[in-house]
Amino acid sequence: MKKQLLPTCLLFLFLFQYTRAQVPPPIPANQLIFPAGTHILPLQWKGDSLHSQWEPQAGLLIPVTIPGCPKTWYMQFDTGSPYSLFYGDKLQAIYRRYPSMANLRQVGDTLTNFSFKAGPLPITARQIAVQSFDSSGIDWSNKHSLPIIGTLGTDLIDNKAVAIDYRRKQLIISDSLPVAYRKAPPVSFTYAMRRILLPAVIRGQKTILYFDSGSSAFELLTNKATCLQLAIDTAAVIQYPVQSWGKTLIANTVATNDSITLAGKAIPIRRITWVEGVNDSQVSQMMKMGIGGMTGNKLFLHNILVLDTRSRQFRLF
Repeated sequence: MKKQLLPTCLLFLFLFQYTRAQVPPPIPANQLIFPAGTHILPLQWKGDSLHSQWEPQAGLLIPVTIPGCPKTWYMQFDTGSPYSLFYGDKLQAIYRRYPSMANLRQVGDTLTNFSFKAGPLPITARQIAVQSFDSSGIDWSNKHSLPIIGTLGTDLIDNKAVAIDYRRKQLIISDSLPVAYRKAPPVSFTYAMRRILLPAVIRGQKTILYFDSGSSAFELLTNKATCLQLAIDTAAVIQYPVQSWGKTLIANTVATNDSITLAGKAIPIRRITWVEGVNDSQVSQMMKMGIGGMTGNKLFLHNILVLDTRSRQFRLF
């Protein structure tokens, strides 16, 4: 998977630059083209080992097919990435197995006019980035693996209404919000540079949480002081190393019986985490600006999260 856990230091650095810089760093224009209407994409959980324990919901995947290739691949659905991309080592392995697939011939670090399907949805990328993170290739002998060949970022849901139905494992993408998802009251959220910042309430205090579906394992990632405030008094802190874009950080997770309120709904949380190795001054700046941390899929496992990136409103069922 692209993110072994989370790009924590980069997350806070991005937020710091976004709130402080006069000119934000450029985000590539959306290159994805697909038919209008409502599309239902199946979702699949990817499990992984986390601090010596099996985490069944470590990543959220979308099945993908490529014309001319009989195998089903997967791409990680990652709202922490503002644009989609393929993994170069995986594409090269596919091309070596299926050399007749000329559309996999890479030109530099970009594929041009590349067509594929995400579930039943046909997508053409006018341009899509290709990046190599390792040389692991593909284990063709493992028939039970979920080979992940790329990331589908927020360009997939840009200027769309989307419902992430965690209970039914479906991603519904539409040009306008379906009637079934209009019953809950809407709440405004910040959608900037194709990043999603959700307003939340923790212990009566208003805050903002960065929503990163690529970091599934964390219900709430915040600073140490908040974690200790919300922790059960007798709970032990579990420490373990995490990899973040080639850097080793130390995660500290502790049990809590508290909750987070989003869109008027109190959602129980079981564990909260802070990470050592992140620049303390940047974290402090984030807290002063009202940005309380980040959350992933784990928080919404029993909910439907509805995001309308056009109107910048969200709902929670």
